[in-house]
Amino acid sequence: MIDVARAANVTPQTVSRAIRNAPEVSEETRERVLRIARELNYVKNNTASSLRGGNGKLIGVVYDNLMNVYYSITVDYLQRELRRRGYSLLAISLPAFKFGRETYEFALSHNVDGIISFLEPDGEIASLIKDYGVPVLLFGRRTEESNIDCIYTDDEAGGRYAAEKLIAVGCKRFCYLTESLNIACAFDRYNGFTKALERQGFSAPVVLDADPSTLEARLKELFASSDAPDGVFCFNDMLAFTIQHYLANNKIPPVKVVGYDNIQQEIHIPNRLTTIGTDKMRMAERAAEIIVARVEGGGAGSVSERQGVFLVEGETA
Repeated sequence: MIDVARAANVTPQTVSRAIRNAPEVSEETRERVLRIARELNYVKNNTASSLRGGNGKLIGVVYDNLMNVYYSITVDYLQRELRRRGYSLLAISLPAFKFGRETYEFALSHNVDGIISFLEPDGEIASLIKDYGVPVLLFGRRTEESNIDCIYTDDEAGGRYAAEKLIAVGCKRFCYLTESLNIACAFDRYNGFTKALERQGFSAPVVLDADPSTLEARLKELFASSDAPDGVFCFNDMLAFTIQHYLANNKIPPVKVVGYDNIQQEIHIPNRLTTIGTDKMRMAERAAEIIVARVEGGGAGSVSERQGVFLVEGETA
């Protein structure tokens, strides 16, 4: 803030008022202060008077849905692994589809030294990392950005295993219930699922958008049709539970369901779900190793690791 004030030829108090959009600061002064603040990569810090006063051993973890139990499980594993390495974890849940500038700067404003994101980065994040020097690791997603580390599951294999299981139990018509296919892991799961179906002579699955505001109406329309699916692969276990609930409440004849994430490994749920699992604890361990190494030593080149997956047998398929 002092640097911005010096460059703008105003007091630090004026900088503070301009950033808070206080009425006593003229529009001309406010615009000059904000322009200089952007040029100096200033981000308001909620916990200190400077952007980063050294390594505070704090890692921000960014995700978008507190209702998804998978995040709770994985963040708990991450917290254990970071604590073992002397770091604390700051959980940041924001209603954001992508990991962009606003989310990155929000994390920085809490004085984090590194960020683990469950959200895919937009095109601006790579340049922001260069500007601010706070590294990002993408968890459960892949990316081609050269300065963003990532660790993710073999999503195509997961889709393939789901298709093979549904075919094996006699399904003939298929649906993929998912979030946007613009998300890399959602597309990869779809790709693996579809290729496996087509290799066995089946048509590509119906793709159903999991938008909660329209999902029930879409499900009603889908299962009222003459070619309603008898096998559904879900982007994650939470969607698998959602569709099971819908099927049961509407007394729809048995439909086979396969999920993804195997959250029942950590949470003991009756009527076990057929799902795709991975070693979440190992993923958290590697994520902690990678982000801490990046914070403490930098290193050249990005890390991209793909974790194997396996079919978990259950009662739903």
